[in-house]
Amino acid sequence: MVIQPKYKILFIFIFSILIFNSAHAKSLDKVYSNFLIFIEKEFLSKNIKTKSIANSNKFVILDINQDEYLVSFNLIRKNINQDIVFIPTLKISSQSDNTSYSLSRSLTFEIDSNLFEIESITKMLVNSSILQMKKNGLQFTLGDQKYKDQNEKKLMVRINYFNSCESNKIIEIMEKEFPGFIHLEADNMSTPSTSSILYYTNSTIYKIKKWLSLVLNEFNFSANDFFIKSYQSKIDVTKVNKLKYIYVCE
Repeated sequence: MVIQPKYKILFIFIFSILIFNSAHAKSLDKVYSNFLIFIEKEFLSKNIKTKSIANSNKFVILDINQDEYLVSFNLIRKNINQDIVFIPTLKISSQSDNTSYSLSRSLTFEIDSNLFEIESITKMLVNSSILQMKKNGLQFTLGDQKYKDQNEKKLMVRINYFNSCESNKIIEIMEKEFPGFIHLEADNMSTPSTSSILYYTNSTIYKIKKWLSLVLNEFNFSANDFFIKSYQSKIDVTKVNKLKYIYVCE
């Protein structure tokens, strides 16, 4: 069978488009992969731990409390009808509840740009993301937490599984003896097993956590009797040993 020239031209045109799109898709995948490599490298250079997600090319970063945050990178088309110029974006969100802690974007990026340009854009995205996360209360190193600014902070403090006498004693010490105390308010999240307060201070959350631990140690609580967890602007003080009591409340 002889193919007429006009059909032959049409066939070649369609075949060429398919080949181009396939090659372009592979090129885009490679660029995406390169960005992820540089993004993870940049977080590691800032002493921020990373962890790969099984069966995925994505990864998470870990804060000082070992909580996990998903790193989501995307290339958004600048114009909907073209696949050459993109806008790189980087989003960091909590793995546990999908809360967003940062969203950064760079200037436009052309698909045929070299690795130096990818690395430069990556540095800008990661640096911007880290600044946003710290403003939103995330801490990644001990230094971040120790030397946080001295502005007034509102902390939610929850005292779990201590009886009312014990909870009141802990709160009284926080009010009268902790440096930097400003004022406190009762919180409507209290339950029979939890006393919850809003605690205003210009001390760091690191120091509050440390002082709470010292207070309980002075009441003869060992590390096996309680634990303290801090995250963002919240502190949980939880009694583990239900047979243990602050001696003034026995």
